[in-house]
Amino acid sequence: MRELISAQRIQHRVEELAQQINDDFSGVELLYLIIILRGGCFFGVDLAKRLTMPVRLDYIRVTTYSGTKSSGVVSMVSDIMTDVRGKPVLVLDDIIDTGFTMEWILRYLELKNPGVVRVATLLDKPARREYDLHIDYIGFTVPNVFVAGYGLDGLDDTMANLPGVIAVEPTDEEVSIPPRSARLPAL
Repeated sequence: MRELISAQRIQHRVEELAQQINDDFSGVELLYLIIILRGGCFFGVDLAKRLTMPVRLDYIRVTTYSGTKSSGVVSMVSDIMTDVRGKPVLVLDDIIDTGFTMEWILRYLELKNPGVVRVATLLDKPARREYDLHIDYIGFTVPNVFVAGYGLDGLDDTMANLPGVIAVEPTDEEVSIPPRSARLPAL
């Protein structure tokens, strides 16, 4: 196992993402944060504490994994409790790899008729992408290895409590911070 991202580097990047979100959502009276559980909880809470506008936290939990492999089937464990009709929503996840889970959640949320919906993820693993997703806020791009820590479960649902992100498999690849695309239109 090898540390890919230190706890300090994560906190610095979360601060940068919060500044971008504060700028992009500056005119919003209330932002609805939907955190994808379980993995997104560390990122979601750390980010929420740095946002300057009022936020309403809600959570959705789905399962798609069996061990380290995706099952290809989404099972809803718990739904959001908030009415998001016409509201600005920011969906937060720990990692987006194939995009299957996020694609499913975004389609599901469409049924609830939200206003603008944007996506933030701490980790992006584009080497595994199977669904064409637009991700508005990306913390780090990671290599195509199984990762754990900072909310991400490792093997057998362990290691989520680690303060940094580790590679469970050997890799010489490094993480990167993707360039920010143009500023999003004001809401």
